[in-house]
Amino acid sequence: MGQHHRRLQPRKGPSMHDLMQPLIHKAAVRDIAVHVARAGLSIGDEAMLHHLPDGRIGVFVRLHRKLLGIIPRRITVLAGTLGPQASDLIGGAVERHETLRVRIVGLTPEHLAAEGMGPEIHVSVWGDPRHVMAAPAPLQVSSSTKGP
Repeated sequence: MGQHHRRLQPRKGPSMHDLMQPLIHKAAVRDIAVHVARAGLSIGDEAMLHHLPDGRIGVFVRLHRKLLGIIPRRITVLAGTLGPQASDLIGGAVERHETLRVRIVGLTPEHLAAEGMGPEIHVSVWGDPRHVMAAPAPLQVSSSTKGP
């Protein structure tokens, strides 16, 4: 009785989720700046990547904190930095503010860490490889070189 069926329209182009692919499956966070056991981090939590003044790429997370012990709020803190290989791989994308999906995929709190190893945080980074993986800069040859 009077039911109208709409014809499904094909999508005009791929959606953002269709383009996301793993760029880094699991990268260790170095120079950990948070107490992993007390931070309230969980596997699957979102993280953000930003360039630090010293040139490294910082891994930032949002933590739940209470103001005056009662008022809940969320703060963004530096959890640590990416290592040189991971930074080289996605540094250009971070600089260009490309869309990246960064998630915590591994946590080892202080009390469970191996003797002498310390806590661990691992992240995965997803993005569109067509936009994220920048081609290496072309080699520049000086035109002022003298021939033999």
